[in-house]
Amino acid sequence: MTGAETMMRDFPIANKLEGWYFRIQERSAGVYIAEGKDLFGRQVSREGTDPDRTLAMCINDAKQMKGL
Repeated sequence: MTGAETMMRDFPIANKLEGWYFRIQERSAGVYIAEGKDLFGRQVSREGTDPDRTLAMCINDAKQMKGL
């Protein structure tokens, strides 16, 4: 299994930002954690009560890391 295949297994949301993989999970009732990782091992995460907004903030953090 390649690095990208392993990443897709663990972080299945791959179409939001080139080179980054994301996932969102409900940590407890109504509380979500969004996490992102790239193939270089850089990571971002956000926690919140709105899953879509939490994921969007996490993606924005990754964009800032990329300098976008």
